Amino acid sequence: MDKRLFIIGIQEENLGSLRKQMEYIFGGRMPVIGVTLKDLTHGAISPGDVVLLSSYEIGEIVKPFLPESCEVIVSRRTVNIVKLKNIITMQKTSKFMVVNDNPAATLETIEDLENVLPDHDFLPYMAHEPMPENFDFIITPGEANLVPTKAYQTFDIGARVVSIETVMELKEIFELEMKDSLLMQYYIKTMVHLTAKRSENTPVSIADQNKNRTFSGISTESPQMQSTIRIASQMAKTSNIIHITGETGTGKQMLAEMIHNDSAYHDMPFYIYSGADKDPQSIDNELFGGEGEKHQGILREVNRGTVYIKNIDSIPYQLQNKLANYFDANAGSSDVRIVTSSIDDLWELYKGDIISQKLYSYLSSYILKVPSISERKEDIPVLIDDFKNHFNRTEMQFSERVMNAFVRYDWPGNVRELYNLISYCVCLNQKYVEIDSLPIFFKGLENDYDNRAEDGFLDTEAVINKIEKHGFLSESIQLLNIYEQGKKENASYGRGKVRRLLLEEGIKMTDQQLRLRIGILDELELLNVRIGRAGTTISEKGEKFLEEMNESRG
Repeated sequence: MDKRLFIIGIQEENLGSLRKQMEYIFGGRMPVIGVTLKDLTHGAISPGDVVLLSSYEIGEIVKPFLPESCEVIVSRRTVNIVKLKNIITMQKTSKFMVVNDNPAATLETIEDLENVLPDHDFLPYMAHEPMPENFDFIITPGEANLVPTKAYQTFDIGARVVSIETVMELKEIFELEMKDSLLMQYYIKTMVHLTAKRSENTPVSIADQNKNRTFSGISTESPQMQSTIRIASQMAKTSNIIHITGETGTGKQMLAEMIHNDSAYHDMPFYIYSGADKDPQSIDNELFGGEGEKHQGILREVNRGTVYIKNIDSIPYQLQNKLANYFDANAGSSDVRIVTSSIDDLWELYKGDIISQKLYSYLSSYILKVPSISERKEDIPVLIDDFKNHFNRTEMQFSERVMNAFVRYDWPGNVRELYNLISYCVCLNQKYVEIDSLPIFFKGLENDYDNRAEDGFLDTEAVINKIEKHGFLSESIQLLNIYEQGKKENASYGRGKVRRLLLEEGIKMTDQQLRLRIGILDELELLNVRIGRAGTTISEKGEKFLEEMNESRG
């Protein structure tokens, strides 16, 4: 077996970017396989393989899965300089607050930025600490969801890429006969390639999937999930077209794999296809083939396998009937099993003229709905135990406060978001996880001090503590008083007006300082910050907080 490069990471999107970079640079000179921690299994990696870790933090976690003789290196990451074009062309020296998913990565990002942009200043944002003051912009390497305030222009420079030093190291390990100048040329082209908006969806064989995903491996206490699994198991025994709906991160692809593995097609290939971000001609050629094409199209080339078409609503309307005609022509055939999926409800897609009537008629007979975590809160402890078992960290425990935060949280990213959070906690190497250890990307912390969970209850002390971390409680109260007065007068105030009103009260504040304070009050939901003429207004929660503060001051 040829020596393979295994890239191991936590998040699928980031892992996909690293894999594409290596494939583009080395041009097929070695097999490149990307695998997330949750999909890593014993025996998947052979003694002669090379393992590239996305970060130092996962080293101890993956060690039990690796043969002793395989070579392991940790990727050095750097910013994609092509993504910095808008900042490089800035005439004025500026200050940027840098936001990343953990302190170490934040400082590494700043080091990279300082090397490329020495004329600018970069300040780290650290979770549970006051934001730095007097900055002009925010910059983040693909972590825009972690930005703590909307009051500043944010530059998202995309996920950091593998450094040229790591690429050179891989060249030596694989003993590749490539000139360094050629390798550097490919490396630079890759920066542009990753920046351009391209389709990343190509058919993927079951060899790259998890054959061990079966219905018997699902642990659930949720009646909804139990019903979905029971019905899916029955449908798997047929050759009928199956459609799966569910929110992002609920596990639609995992369910499709289980259906394949429990069907008569389990020994055949499993293909994943998505038309997202592809033009109609490309989708037509990839699914059905075309004149002058080397292949006949996925649907014709697959022989007794399963084709999983994800995001079926991304297929252009004009091609949906062509797909329906294919289903019609192959009715009763057992050559190919079709499973499709969508985030939105199929009926709603049909009513919105996003799915054609003809295609709807084929997809609507056998529908499975994967419930969101918010619909199966009883499964949160079960899922956590599964993830701990996977990482061989069964001794890790969470405090009652943490578990309460988990249950209150809505989990918009569903199982994927919960998995990412537990992966982070595993990397901390702590046996007992308290609320302060949770990362900034866990937005459930916001519910620790807001008033949504309990019938209008407002934890005033928690809000005060949050504001006082930034050191401007009295100024915040005065700000809320100003916005409350504006609401009574049915007027929305711009920052210039607010600064003048503050000055009348003896509070002098720069525009940067005002934006920082408004951002914190917006984060705490005491203000409703809107862009444009609508302006900023005090929220009901802000009014309630202000009333309690004024009463306490007598």
